[in-house]
Amino acid sequence: MLTVAKMQCIIASVEGGIDMSWQEKVENLMLDRGINQKQLSQLSGITESSVSRYLRSERRPRLDIVVNFAKAFGVATEYLLDEGEDSETSAYETSAYETSAYETISTAIARKGGELTAEEKNELIALLLGSKADV
Repeated sequence: MLTVAKMQCIIASVEGGIDMSWQEKVENLMLDRGINQKQLSQLSGITESSVSRYLRSERRPRLDIVVNFAKAFGVATEYLLDEGEDSETSAYETSAYETSAYETISTAIARKGGELTAEEKNELIALLLGSKADV
């Protein structure tokens, strides 16, 4: 399905490239998905006032905040972070495997260095190395 955000990327690339900031990408995704800042706040787990500050560039987000935005939209984190990217659709959508990998890794990291079981360590290593077979 051709969305508004994808259309804007296609038009810009035909016109000689596109350099969108991550805020512009988030705003395009919001427009594309028909959601407002309050809904993005609920989807991402970030307060509405913080979402507003990030989008107005009043505050620079930490990586975990960008990850929460990407997860809320179902896009690759790299899509939001790479301001020089020409926004090809391959980088636009996140696969189910990437979403699962993110959730597994974020859960392990959320433990703040707590002891992982041998199985969790093996799964984390497999995810980091990109080995889908053992996961």
